[in-house]
Amino acid sequence: MVGRLKTVLLVDDDDTTNFLNRFFINQLDTNIDVLVAKNGKEALNLIEHNGSEISPCLIILDTNMPVMDGWEFLLNYEKKIPADIKKYITVVMLPPQNTEEYRAKVLADPNVTEVMVKPMSDIKFRLLITKHFY
Repeated sequence: MVGRLKTVLLVDDDDTTNFLNRFFINQLDTNIDVLVAKNGKEALNLIEHNGSEISPCLIILDTNMPVMDGWEFLLNYEKKIPADIKKYITVVMLPPQNTEEYRAKVLADPNVTEVMVKPMSDIKFRLLITKHFY
């Protein structure tokens, strides 16, 4: 258990997905701050510039995005984000395929905690938050 969830970072280039995910999170707890990044580069900038004080506790990471996709984000996250910040962040990746082979590939990355399938829902967020933060 990581502790209480304070901030979620949604990393997805789709505005509708971000809107819905923010809605689902706010339905569960209005005290959770929701940040949005349209690609991995924006997400890294948010984490690097905010440091540990405002760093997200949970990152919901899409795989396919322009500029920097989810895989590139993970490579850069590994190199650029200090371990003392990463230890407080749960990364959930949303792969385009829901096969055991693809899940294994995603979970092979040491920075990915969980794999979930789009679309998210309030039920999926509740399960995720209960599992990792309470």
